[in-house]
Amino acid sequence: MSRLQQTSLLHIIYDDLKRLRGLVLLSTLVVITSLLVVYLSHQSRELMADRETLLQQRDALDVEWRHLVIEQSALAEHSRIEQLAQRNLQMQRPDDDQEVLIPWR
Repeated sequence: MSRLQQTSLLHIIYDDLKRLRGLVLLSTLVVITSLLVVYLSHQSRELMADRETLLQQRDALDVEWRHLVIEQSALAEHSRIEQLAQRNLQMQRPDDDQEVLIPWR
């Protein structure tokens, strides 16, 4: 191809693009929009997967917290504390004659 033909061909393409610039702009916007839709769909799926993982972790922590509350209430029962005090510390309830009342001002 000669230099003149190349220049002429480029000139024709440029003239066509200039004449159809609205169509070219619209086509470019459609391609950009479709790429953005694909990207945002991917981001949305990733966020939903992360959300599901976090919900599972929350549920596991909730179950663990409930078990700990039950364990705490079992360990804090008065009868258990009294048994431990009698067995490990050899503590006893005072008799009436061993009780000392301290007067309030």
